[in-house]
Amino acid sequence: MKKLIAINLFIICAVGLQAQDLSWDIKFFKGTERETLPITQIITMETGEIFQIRISADSDCFSYIITQDPQRRMHVLHDTPLKKDSPLSLGPMQVQEPVGTETVYVIMGLRKEAKLETAIRNYKSNPASRKHINSLQREIAGLQNRASGLGEPASTFIPSGGTARSGNQEHTNSFSGKSVYIRTITIFH
Repeated sequence: MKKLIAINLFIICAVGLQAQDLSWDIKFFKGTERETLPITQIITMETGEIFQIRISADSDCFSYIITQDPQRRMHVLHDTPLKKDSPLSLGPMQVQEPVGTETVYVIMGLRKEAKLETAIRNYKSNPASRKHINSLQREIAGLQNRASGLGEPASTFIPSGGTARSGNQEHTNSFSGKSVYIRTITIFH
């Protein structure tokens, strides 16, 4: 009897843990041709070139998209919940001067990140404040440390369209197996 109860408890816990995983996809479109690129590599672009990001999730979740430009200025592009059946499209956005490295932080999670939301709210109240910029940067770094401490599963790179003749393939980066993700997209221009 004890074994039966233990097995049922184990099954219930396993199903509960599986239900706490988030599955989501991201596409990075480059240029007017809308070429899709994997986000696992540094993306090289020219100043003035445009890009677009499209994110979809298999369940309702919280989504935060924050960029840091070459001068270390932060920009909050998105900080609201993402609905299961409503993909998020950001852009088209243009790569602008100064030349350097831009970092896009894509933060996805099943739960609200209260400290991050406070840092975002403070930053939005005074974007020029070095204190608020540093606080936002520290919170993102803290989330990255927590997420990597949980064991970052590799992303899956999925070619999902095109033909061998045309060579035009559409690529999707898919993630699953965790309840929170912090993915960076690095753009060099």
